[in-house]
Amino acid sequence: MRVLKGMICVGLLLLFGAGAASAQVQTKAQQKCINKVNKDGIKVQATQEKANSACVKDHVTGVLGSTAEACVLDDPDNKVEAKQSKLLNDASEYCDSLSVPPNFGYTSGATASAQSYQAAVDLVHDLFGNPVDDGLYVCDPYEAECMCQRQMMTRLAGYSRALSKAWVRCKKAALEVGKEPFSLGADSASDLEECVTNGAIALSVQADPKSKISEAKNKLGGTVNEFCHKTPNDEFGEGVCNSLSVSALIDCIANRAKCRFCLMVNAVDGLSIDCSAWTGVTCP
Repeated sequence: MRVLKGMICVGLLLLFGAGAASAQVQTKAQQKCINKVNKDGIKVQATQEKANSACVKDHVTGVLGSTAEACVLDDPDNKVEAKQSKLLNDASEYCDSLSVPPNFGYTSGATASAQSYQAAVDLVHDLFGNPVDDGLYVCDPYEAECMCQRQMMTRLAGYSRALSKAWVRCKKAALEVGKEPFSLGADSASDLEECVTNGAIALSVQADPKSKISEAKNKLGGTVNEFCHKTPNDEFGEGVCNSLSVSALIDCIANRAKCRFCLMVNAVDGLSIDCSAWTGVTCP
């Protein structure tokens, strides 16, 4: 861990020079590449999650002309594809053009595009099963179950978004020399992993800056308490969080979102976070 701050950091620089400690710090151009692709990636994820919500809503209300599964996978409004195209274009402009690409914190535009999309698809399958139709209740006659599932999609997307936003903010700061948490600048993939797992770093996902993640989880929990398990039917019976009490259900859904986020970060950025150890549950 390289959490070096203030006068201690300055003293080390004066004593040893930039030297080996900053040998792998990313250049401004490399940082721009990394940050652009990360921001674009979480937009792909968020857009797919909105598509998931729309597909579930249209299926349970009976207005969908196809299966919910086909809707989730086919991006009917092409909004996800547009975000993916933006990511690939930015990767081409800011990353592929570099004479020396980033040596950590970046894999490729194609990987970032595919994995950001897949994280959102996998999460809706975790919630309702694969294919997703198997776990959905249509509003007529299952009004209570339908309402639970529709509301949950909105809250789950908000929770996922809070995780991803905290990550990109911490990663951007970590890469930059003179910013916390690494005043010398992150110089390895393991440094960036601290932005997820190290609660001692104020900007990390684990530390939950400004409590945005916990607020999103509280909203998710409020939705479960208000709308779900009002009948004997289990609205999540085909997913991985089936047959659980309300409190256990809230934790299960939140932890599954954390798993998918963590696995996405590992794939997109070439990291090696032990996602199961971080979440405290067994991730896929």
